[in-house]
Amino acid sequence: MKGSIRDWIKTDGLLHLETSALIAIAISLIFPWAIAGGITLLIGIGKELWDKEHGRVASWHDIVCDIGGIAIGLFLAWI
Repeated sequence: MKGSIRDWIKTDGLLHLETSALIAIAISLIFPWAIAGGITLLIGIGKELWDKEHGRVASWHDIVCDIGGIAIGLFLAWI
């Protein structure tokens, strides 16, 4: 199915989603969920800034996938 969400996320986006979910779950074991989400988002933004400084492409796509992963991770930590 062309134009599906799966096409948009792609492999790199899935890695961002999974990694952010796992980081959010781990941090939520120590901090409240809002703080865990914020810290995880800062990690994702920091990674994109690092990419930009080291000649790689910083991507809004990756940040959006990070946010999706954070939401999934915090939901899983909550249940």
